[in-house]
Amino acid sequence: MTTAERLISEGMRQGIEKGIEKGKLEDAGKMLQKGIDLKTILEITGLTEQDLRDSDILSKK
Repeated sequence: MTTAERLISEGMRQGIEKGIEKGKLEDAGKMLQKGIDLKTILEITGLTEQDLRDSDILSKK
């Protein structure tokens, strides 16, 4: 594998990971709007409370 191919592969991997994270954050926001408790949302998504705060899904305290 050439350096260019490795860089392209790494970029694609990072893009996929960011997309998955974005989807989890969107789902967490929808679950909060539906009244699902925070603990359950964190367990299901694998996100942290800080992840939700950093994305402005939870208000920062």
